[in-house]
Amino acid sequence: MISRVAEHCLWMSRYLERAENVARVLDVNQTLLLDFDMPAEHQWKPLLTISGIHDFKDSSAEAVQHHLTWDPDNPCGIISSIIFARENARIIREVISADMWERVNYFYLWMHGADARELYDGDRNGFYSQVKRINQGFYGIAEGTMSHGEAWDFFRMGKYLERACQTARILDVKYHMLLPRPDMINTPIDSAHWMAILKSCSGYEPFHKQRQSFEAGTAIAEFLIFDPLFPRSIRRCLLYCQEACHRISGRKRNQPANEAERVLENLVDWLRLATIDDLVKVGLHESLTKVINTIHEIGEAIRHTYFDFDQEQVMATLNGAKQTQSQKQGQTQGQMQTSS
Repeated sequence: MISRVAEHCLWMSRYLERAENVARVLDVNQTLLLDFDMPAEHQWKPLLTISGIHDFKDSSAEAVQHHLTWDPDNPCGIISSIIFARENARIIREVISADMWERVNYFYLWMHGADARELYDGDRNGFYSQVKRINQGFYGIAEGTMSHGEAWDFFRMGKYLERACQTARILDVKYHMLLPRPDMINTPIDSAHWMAILKSCSGYEPFHKQRQSFEAGTAIAEFLIFDPLFPRSIRRCLLYCQEACHRISGRKRNQPANEAERVLENLVDWLRLATIDDLVKVGLHESLTKVINTIHEIGEAIRHTYFDFDQEQVMATLNGAKQTQSQKQGQTQGQMQTSS
């Protein structure tokens, strides 16, 4: 499989996952603010931080929502992510199914049409829910119509790498910036913040079905970081990435073949051996920052391993292969002459 196609598969899924995640946190944050009166700096600014935006000065509700939804100059926004996803899909139409192309094209046209704007202006929660539904429909179509070969493995790797990073960012920023005062612990506002974190990661139902009694902060953090079954926990996402990475290389999990697999295996092993108490003791913010930085390292390692090639190194490898082949042919001819 050529590297160009693999890279577009990975980034198509990353951008679609990013669009859904932004819609999810915007939706949950708006609902949270309807129920609780919060300081202005804690209302919408954390959402900019979650998206990695630090130079946007206006933190008012409408400005932040517009910037994260409609601003084409914001590479982390919903509309930009959909534009980039569609462009990646267009380039690799021979790899993805026709149904996938139709769905991502519909997503693009809907976002640029009057219906989306009308829904956004009249029913903000309905708009963000529709963004999530369209994206989830695309993933279902991809699962059922795309061949599950190398292209599919890169598609899955991009999706779960983006999801792991977003879960870590949501948990880190919400916990770090909205950390209540000691006198607010176990109050309704404290519980509401933690429930918002769960809902931002679609973990509200799975968490409550799994646990009957809990200490909100520690239990929710443990669930979103370590749970081996929840598909949006950091650990589960990284396991999916590891599985896709080793399917691509053809190596077993305990036999990393390249830098991407080595960095990924180190992070998975660290999460397997750590506990929530270990992370809290070191500092949950510091631990999550380590996770986010390592995920960035994995992304860079994937790029260097599969997408970026040193032209001189490639030519040297090809020339070396040709010389080896010529030597083998010369040895074969010499053996034939000796036999004669």
